[in-house]
Amino acid sequence: MKFKLTWIPFIPLALVACFCKLAQGLMPEGALFGLSALTLDYIYMGLVALIFIAALILTLADRKMAPYYAPVRNIPAGILGVGLALTLAGDGADTLIRVFGAGQINVLNILNGVLSLLSAVVFVVLGFNHILNRKEGKRFVLMNAMPAILCAVRMILCFVQFTTISIRLADVSSLVCYIFATLFFFNYAVSLSLIKSKSALKNTVIFGFPAVAALLPYALYQLMFFFDTDNILSNIRPFEIFLMGLYIFAYLMEVTCFLRDKDSVRIIENEQPVEQEEVVENDVKAEDFITGTSAEDEADRSESSSYLTTQDTSDFLYQETPVTDDNVVTEAAERNMDGYLTKIEVETPDDRPKDYEKRLDEIDKLILEISEKSD
Repeated sequence: MKFKLTWIPFIPLALVACFCKLAQGLMPEGALFGLSALTLDYIYMGLVALIFIAALILTLADRKMAPYYAPVRNIPAGILGVGLALTLAGDGADTLIRVFGAGQINVLNILNGVLSLLSAVVFVVLGFNHILNRKEGKRFVLMNAMPAILCAVRMILCFVQFTTISIRLADVSSLVCYIFATLFFFNYAVSLSLIKSKSALKNTVIFGFPAVAALLPYALYQLMFFFDTDNILSNIRPFEIFLMGLYIFAYLMEVTCFLRDKDSVRIIENEQPVEQEEVVENDVKAEDFITGTSAEDEADRSESSSYLTTQDTSDFLYQETPVTDDNVVTEAAERNMDGYLTKIEVETPDDRPKDYEKRLDEIDKLILEISEKSD
């Protein structure tokens, strides 16, 4: 599949982008070909844009890429997901404490703290699903979108901060990080939730590669040159961005290794279980009565039954009437005889001799001989 060729331009361009970002702190300004820190920052963002263009072209040109992907066991992604959940929980709690402790209610900061806590829950679930290979993404359709909403809120916070400072002092690279992270996690939620979409999985690849190239160098730059030793919790945001970039990188590795082509994936839509027709059998019990219902057992309908039934009397009632030894019907049976379909007849005694049939055969033979002689 052609989308795998994205790794070829991604690896060298991502390394150069990382070098350009870290060179701002490693070298004095102008030491690298006379380039300023702002110029190196623009080169870093330009390389991220080139990775995005390469991923866009190669992925859209891939006609064999399946539209859906079933995740497999990915232990590195699971560990990174759990670690990212811990950092998000700490970041969200610290944000809410600082907002309410300052006494100034800021809606965006409160929303940022709440979404950080919700995203922590999502990444805990995703992390254990990666480790245990449990496919429960469909149950958390709305929750899977929380990381994308969180990155979108932080992107808005970056815009708000840029309005109060000079553009030369603005951290534009953080805005680039959150833009690609928002686009990736939104399509990742759609793909993970198995929502019907033709390009959600492709978009995770298109936005995933530039997101990694933007997040990892920025996080390393912040941790290496702006690490706060006085307040350790203030360093949790760069560490969170670093884990986020590694998580996306682990997902891209998984998709590259295990994604199948379109021809080997069969999509079943609108599959509903066949409902079996429920048959209710009612047992009717009455003294001296035998009842027949429409839900008879198959054994009762077999042809080998010793009882003879007809279609006219299959679902009707009849009563067994006791008969005396001398084959005389009792008076109670005679009074109720008209209400039933069956009628009991008394057999008359046979007064013919025992050898009646034998004599009848001899008479027939004699008649036959007489008729032959007359002819």
